[in-house]
Amino acid sequence: MRSLYKNCSVLISLLLGVAACGGGQQPDPVRDDPFNRTMDVADEAVFYDRLQQAEISYKKSFDYAITSDDALNIDDAGYNLAIIQLALNDVQSASKTVDQTNKELQIRGQQNSPQLDLVQAAILYRMNRYSEAAQAAQSAEKSTHEDIQERAYFLSALIANDQGNIEGIRQSSQKLDQLLSQGKDKVDDSWKADQQELHALLAYKQGQYVQAMTDATAAQDLRRQQVEYRAMVRTLALQGQISEGTKNYVAAAQYYVRAGKSALLLKDYTEAKKYLDRAASLHADSTTYQLASDALLDLNKQTKKTSE
Repeated sequence: MRSLYKNCSVLISLLLGVAACGGGQQPDPVRDDPFNRTMDVADEAVFYDRLQQAEISYKKSFDYAITSDDALNIDDAGYNLAIIQLALNDVQSASKTVDQTNKELQIRGQQNSPQLDLVQAAILYRMNRYSEAAQAAQSAEKSTHEDIQERAYFLSALIANDQGNIEGIRQSSQKLDQLLSQGKDKVDDSWKADQQELHALLAYKQGQYVQAMTDATAAQDLRRQQVEYRAMVRTLALQGQISEGTKNYVAAAQYYVRAGKSALLLKDYTEAKKYLDRAASLHADSTTYQLASDALLDLNKQTKKTSE
């Protein structure tokens, strides 16, 4: 399995935070074939956040994989292509890519792909089809690859949260805790950030606000260090919710403004508007209200440009 940029998977505002997080298995230099070359070009483009270029190269990789009739390469190229399309907010294309990849695998005798199940879960989650997303995430959890399991547990918890299922959050958090406690000498910092975020989310839902803020702050710091800015936005927003829970509305508004401005600069306009609107609605203090209002004006200008 050559799935680079695993955090690209959920990459992506979810997963989902897909922020660039480094390379994976390198191809054998002896096998200098078109598939490996285009995959390398795409991987580098992701690293430098040139997602449109990455999409073009992953499409070429997918075509080369079909040309060579290599099911494993088809699976990997389709997975990475769908992730990038999701990161580009092209949910429909990502869904079509997953469907096409599954069909190509089926005619080659491969009936299921846990990593495609993971991307499918992220797609359905983005569409607010939570029950179907939860089923796809549960299928991904059956993967024998720890990277896919970890992302699936994390995504399952986010889905459970949006369903108002506290027990589901708790169960997914426990699965992630167990995975991190076994088998690895050194746990990836991205995994630690996921773990801290789930601990914060569960504590918040249970009204344990002090512990929730401690865990959320730890998750935010790890996200920043790992350059996982999309995922960091989510932890900032969570700290806003926690602050609202303690009725500290000034702090809440400040966290929402910080989350909203980061999302705006990342061109995640839907999330930016949600957080900035919330910050402005609190009318907590004049400085924060002004920052939120100015950012909303900037958001309106940018969204107008993209629609023209």
